[in-house]
Amino acid sequence: MRVKAWCALFGVGLVGCGGVEPELLEGAPEDTTVHAQACAPGKAFKVKDVLPPGTDLPPWKPSPFGLTNVQGTLYFAVDLFPNHSLLWKSDGTTAGTVPVKDFPAYGTSGYRDLGELTAVGHRLFFSINDPTVGRELWVSDGTGAGTRLVADLTPGAASTSLSELASVGGTLSFFRREPATNGLLLWKSDGTAAGTVQVLDLETQASLASSVVLSSGLRVFILQDAVSGGTRVWRSDGTAAGTYAFISLDAGEPQVRDVRSQGAFAVFALVEGGNTEIWKTDGTATGTVRLETFGHDARLLGVLGSHVYVSYPTTDDRLKVARVSLAGGGKATVTTLANPFAGQEGAQPYLQDAKTAGNKLYLSVAIGSPGPAPRRVDLWGTDGTAAGTVRLSEGLSTSDERWSTLFDSGSGTLIFGSAGDSAGEEPWVTNGTPAGTGRIADLQPMGSSNPTSFLRIGTRIFFVANGGPPGNALWSLPANVTCPALSAEAR
Repeated sequence: MRVKAWCALFGVGLVGCGGVEPELLEGAPEDTTVHAQACAPGKAFKVKDVLPPGTDLPPWKPSPFGLTNVQGTLYFAVDLFPNHSLLWKSDGTTAGTVPVKDFPAYGTSGYRDLGELTAVGHRLFFSINDPTVGRELWVSDGTGAGTRLVADLTPGAASTSLSELASVGGTLSFFRREPATNGLLLWKSDGTAAGTVQVLDLETQASLASSVVLSSGLRVFILQDAVSGGTRVWRSDGTAAGTYAFISLDAGEPQVRDVRSQGAFAVFALVEGGNTEIWKTDGTATGTVRLETFGHDARLLGVLGSHVYVSYPTTDDRLKVARVSLAGGGKATVTTLANPFAGQEGAQPYLQDAKTAGNKLYLSVAIGSPGPAPRRVDLWGTDGTAAGTVRLSEGLSTSDERWSTLFDSGSGTLIFGSAGDSAGEEPWVTNGTPAGTGRIADLQPMGSSNPTSFLRIGTRIFFVANGGPPGNALWSLPANVTCPALSAEAR
């Protein structure tokens, strides 16, 4: 991969590529047996059943989705295919969980498909199909009368292609495709038709590889176009003058993945030809640097302290965890995760998800099988050392259609879905130690509640789970939920 910048980018070309990772921190974590424990009862609370009794199930089950925090009020959507879509809001109580607006179906195939819920100040933006204007941008102030179309950007019944809605500088920022040229355009909106305008016409053949908003208020995004510019990083402050490409990463189009916003900066990986480059950017050319290159197809896990962590499989069916200094270089192996099925057919481990919570980094690691579904999925936690790396659960979802959710509670613990004892997949909590890992509640005694879509608002965490008929409902639990044996450091 080649690097060039319009501003000086000193030292990027000097970062080591490939080579043998020094085994500075290695030490295999103990392969301990995980025993489930249950938290005190009454921790989880069903806020409301939002599906009507006897709802006909479509090819996919209707469910609350798109949970969004708008200045302390929870908003979410429900699509009751083929009948209608509803926008809801909640103050966390049963009585205060109410529909904002009902969008009735139209025709025989008029699927409303409400989505892209995005908070900007006190307003909620979203998109939805409409029989007159197609799929367009809408806004809501939390009332039925105040829920309205913003603008018909593609006049008539044709739909507008909207993506990556985000709050930037107090306004809505989003990308759209120009129907005539398929060009990529950056737009913004203040919630009015007159205030919904194009910021900049980007590149006609460009594809949007990733986009994040930093704590500085900058939107940083990566465009790829092998014809005109390869892979370039852009920034935007919401104005035409403040929207521009500031560095080129590669003349081609390597895979961009594992983009993670860390507040003032973001980290991401570029994968090409069996090598994985780990990058960091703060939205400036001088602050965009290649930290290290691994001679493997590596996954970027996240940032913990002053290091970014990665994982990659070994030739003996194990998963190695390594770290790189955010200052650049300093590549070191942390540990190699145990695999009790190593050597068996299809038993290669692979990363499903990773999440930082408190002072720990958590990984859900699946172990493959000859079929499409993994034979087991484990949750591992690490403090960045071999001694502090431990397997916390062996019961994460083995479905080949969905993964168990990992969620940072914001209180020093991780919330996740797992099965254990005689229960199916239910909400669990961990502080990164086996003694501090346990099931919060058994919401579905006859099966699995499959908790997902966690969102913290204030001191509560809202989520979606199936506690029984009529199906998926809105639930909540305290953000500081703990199990009896949780250590003092997480209380």
